[in-house]
Amino acid sequence: MKETPSKRIDFVDLTKGVCIILVVMTHIGGAFELLDRGSMLSCFRMPLYFFISGVFFKPYEALSGFILRKINKLIIPFLFFYLSAFLLKYIIWKIAPGVFHLPVSWKELLTVFHGHDLIKFNPPIWFLVALFNCNILFYLVHFLRNKYLPAMFALTLLIGCTGFYLGKAQITLPLYLDVAMTALPFYVAGFWIRRYNFFLFPHHRFDKLIPLFVLSALLVMHFTATTLGMRTNNYSGNIFQVYIAAFAGIFMIMLLCKKVKRVKIISYLGRYSIITLSIHGPILHFLEPLVARYIHNSWAQATMLLFITLSICILLTPLFLKVIPQMVAQKDLLKIKQIHTK
Repeated sequence: MKETPSKRIDFVDLTKGVCIILVVMTHIGGAFELLDRGSMLSCFRMPLYFFISGVFFKPYEALSGFILRKINKLIIPFLFFYLSAFLLKYIIWKIAPGVFHLPVSWKELLTVFHGHDLIKFNPPIWFLVALFNCNILFYLVHFLRNKYLPAMFALTLLIGCTGFYLGKAQITLPLYLDVAMTALPFYVAGFWIRRYNFFLFPHHRFDKLIPLFVLSALLVMHFTATTLGMRTNNYSGNIFQVYIAAFAGIFMIMLLCKKVKRVKIISYLGRYSIITLSIHGPILHFLEPLVARYIHNSWAQATMLLFITLSICILLTPLFLKVIPQMVAQKDLLKIKQIHTK
């Protein structure tokens, strides 16, 4: 089987855009929670983000170089938005103490080291740490691909199952490592589809069956979807329900986006989704009380919050790209020696 070309695929950006919008809607909550009937959205939302990240996996050079690349792409943005969000909260508390119910303590900076505690000043960026660990896990696993492919899949499933049952046993590993383990099968599936599957090829003969595939996925999700809490590695369903429903949802969204191909604004959000992921939490923190003060209808409130939040993210994205590209994974902060590999 031949690998797909390395050129950018429009509908993958659209898929990322849909994914990040679903994430923002989840953090808005309110009326949007009514859309998640039977956990039909939450069952695949974060697995889809890990899956899409796997699509872009490249082994590059040795492990040390790969780790440096992922530090540039994930850890540096995490640290920047982790620290800047806290400092913003601290400065505002100093200027106007009444804004927050409790004093802002420097001890809050240690939150990320306290298991799966919520990062209150910027909750969504936990994903960057989990994704970093998922990348490292797969880098170690993917070497089996050339000579021991069945072993690679077996090890991936073993790691995924271990992560899942750690969650069931309420055993927490530091820095979301257990979450990364549970997410590894989604990540590997994304890698596999990019490298060895007709799925991403444009104008494939199976494309005409997309409506049938989407309907089938909806039926599977209807019977298997359960509540998914990936940040806390907490799952209400059994392991088969979790993975089957998640993969059904992933392929449903991917197929729909393949059919549509591109929606300019949503695809733009998807291409630079790390920015929206990293800034929408603090934006919502200050925006929610303001909108709630003037809009009392729950649907109007949630819709306005989504519109304003995404608008701010879109307006700020070019600024981040131009002024601090190293902080949003567009340029390397840590220089990497280029090593050409076959």
